[in-house]
Amino acid sequence: MDVIEKAKELAMAIAQDERCVRLQSAKALNETDTGLQELIGKFNLKKMMLSAEYKKVPLDDAKLKTLEEELRGMYADIMANPRMTAFNDAKKDMDDMLSHVNSIIQVAIDGEAETGGCTGSCESCHGCQD
Repeated sequence: MDVIEKAKELAMAIAQDERCVRLQSAKALNETDTGLQELIGKFNLKKMMLSAEYKKVPLDDAKLKTLEEELRGMYADIMANPRMTAFNDAKKDMDDMLSHVNSIIQVAIDGEAETGGCTGSCESCHGCQD
């Protein structure tokens, strides 16, 4: 058994999984949403302004506070966008699945599967607990 070939097979299976497909679709929708992209661009510009302000001596606390508040407001606007919400939900599902896969691999590497630690039921497994 070639481990690299099996890893490629796993990668292909993951790429075809509904969670991955949903994430890629949500990402593509975000990239074509001009309103969302404009918000993200403004957010990044404001973040650079804040970073530059932190490098000034002496620090202008009032200006820093204003920029930080504006940045938080912009971030909230971005996160409230329905497409960004869908993307974040899809990303969480994908991250959870990848974490589960990694847990399964780690259990096998740790030898728990061979020593009776794996019962075949993910619900009883302390390593996965999905």
